[in-house]
Amino acid sequence: MAERLFNFPDTVDLLNAHQIGYHTSSHSVHPALFEFTDVKDYEEAFQVSLLRETSHINPLTGALEGKGGIHTLRTLFPQKQIIAFRAPGQCWSPPHLEALAALGIDNDFSTNISPYPIRYKAITFHPYPICGQWLGTPYQYLLLTSSLRHHTSVLTIHPSLMVNQLEWDLIYFKTNPTALSQPPARSPAEITSLYRKFDQLLTHLKNLRKIHSIEITPTLKRAEKILRPTRFDAEKCYRESIKWATKHEYHPTFLFQHFTKFFELTDE
Repeated sequence: MAERLFNFPDTVDLLNAHQIGYHTSSHSVHPALFEFTDVKDYEEAFQVSLLRETSHINPLTGALEGKGGIHTLRTLFPQKQIIAFRAPGQCWSPPHLEALAALGIDNDFSTNISPYPIRYKAITFHPYPICGQWLGTPYQYLLLTSSLRHHTSVLTIHPSLMVNQLEWDLIYFKTNPTALSQPPARSPAEITSLYRKFDQLLTHLKNLRKIHSIEITPTLKRAEKILRPTRFDAEKCYRESIKWATKHEYHPTFLFQHFTKFFELTDE
């Protein structure tokens, strides 16, 4: 999708008013992140991740086709520091994240390690995001209010679900598709309603900001608090991470040992 933005300069101009993060070069195409890092050797998983995240990935075959990935974003937004990442479905893999860190990405939004930003192995881990689709229901406002009591809250809202009935990547559920297809669209009335509810959310957040209840989109900073990991951290993060993989009917073989290696106690 980032590559296609080269044809929409007005959209790029609008996006330049925002921070830009990275969401992997192969969101759901197979081999997905949880598949290409599920190898026995940690260093091999690291090297494969480096290669794939700097390559264009064919959306039908998953094959590498020249330069792309993070390079595409940095070409598209040359004035931006692209230093943040969130894994699809919060399904992250330690050697992959360390490969991204080697590419200059040192802020992660994929884990559920801590309710506040915390640093480990030169990476700042931010809290688990909430939401995925904003419907403006009383329950969602209650969830939002509860979340805003935390030190840091992260909202993850997918704009595609404002115009489409289903997630765009369902065609990749079990295997790569033979052709790309458009998800069924919402009706104009539904789209207008969802846009209006999203606008109400933004107004609500702006009002909270005016009375100094929250700070919106602070500059990403290196966390001061340092994680002292335990085996529990490894087990917890692994269980949370593989939920998306098992949803795709994939059951990892070596990923847990990557988590235990990553969360070894260090002297940092």
